[in-house]
Amino acid sequence: MSTPPGGAGGHGAYGPYGPPGGAHGNPAPPAPPSLQKPGPAPKPTAKPRPDPGPAPRRSRTGLVAQFVLQCLYIPIWALIAIGLTMLAIWLDVNSSANVGPPEIAFGFVRTGISWRRLRAEWGGRPEDWAPFTEPLLAERFAKAEKDSGWFASQLPPSGVRRATARLARCHCRGLGATGVATLAQRYGWSVDWDAHTSPDEVPLFRLMPPPAHQGVPDPYGPPPAPGAPWGPLPHRVVLPLLTLVLLPRVRTLELRRNPDAYLAHLHTYLAGKFAQEVAKSPGTHYRADEQGRILRRVVVRPWHFRGVGAHGVLRVAAEQGWRLDHTYPAEPGRALHLCRLEGPVPGAPMRR
Repeated sequence: MSTPPGGAGGHGAYGPYGPPGGAHGNPAPPAPPSLQKPGPAPKPTAKPRPDPGPAPRRSRTGLVAQFVLQCLYIPIWALIAIGLTMLAIWLDVNSSANVGPPEIAFGFVRTGISWRRLRAEWGGRPEDWAPFTEPLLAERFAKAEKDSGWFASQLPPSGVRRATARLARCHCRGLGATGVATLAQRYGWSVDWDAHTSPDEVPLFRLMPPPAHQGVPDPYGPPPAPGAPWGPLPHRVVLPLLTLVLLPRVRTLELRRNPDAYLAHLHTYLAGKFAQEVAKSPGTHYRADEQGRILRRVVVRPWHFRGVGAHGVLRVAAEQGWRLDHTYPAEPGRALHLCRLEGPVPGAPMRR
């Protein structure tokens, strides 16, 4: 199939979203003024509480008591929590009651105090807390940048992901939110002052740009050879036979190893996935940009394209008006994320 007008993938000079301001580059006309009487003014939202600053230093007698006695009460607390969990499992199995252990049962995890934290609490000064708090921030930032903010309802069409993390006050008592903000700036993070409504924890965030996509083939270009990136994945026999009962259709396709049969399956499967996604209400499943547009998203697992490769998914998706989602890393050996721009959609939550 030849490349459609507009270049590779049919996106043209303006990229996959078309020219700014609509199909012809013209901004939408302003809405006419309403003739009805203006309603009551909206109530002002609650302002976030100001940073209370560093918390008072704890009693050194209480610190020593907690550090020494935790060797006694934590094991006892853990045994009680395990007993409550076993009791809840027994009740679920032998009766119709749907119960579980109370949330406080495993609260002992948060009551422990390490030697490093004891030293920070003992001094209580910002210079004593910074060496203890900064490694915690670095660990949480690395995890949050990898795992948080991936839900479709949180991702705007631009693909800029908002990674979030939280730090309890017991881990930054002598710094306060302002001191945490200074440490977070070293890692490109900031304190979310709009969400900082409680002195018990400090919310933090970082805006993550979409990853760069390199080596993505033209959906209408020639298919890659087996073993090449975006080409057919290695052939397997044992696993398809063991899981044939669970996924009979795709496992049979994998055993047949017929690219044409995989393409026929993708046409049917993706058409159903796209129709199911379009039927979703945009106001509850997606986040709109400033122009009211949303980006619908679909995930395709590798067992649906193993014998034809990820390039086959791009080709079938492009024929139905979908493309590779620029928000997620392009990993042809794993699940593929597809997207389609729609809008402006009335009722969709706007990006702030």
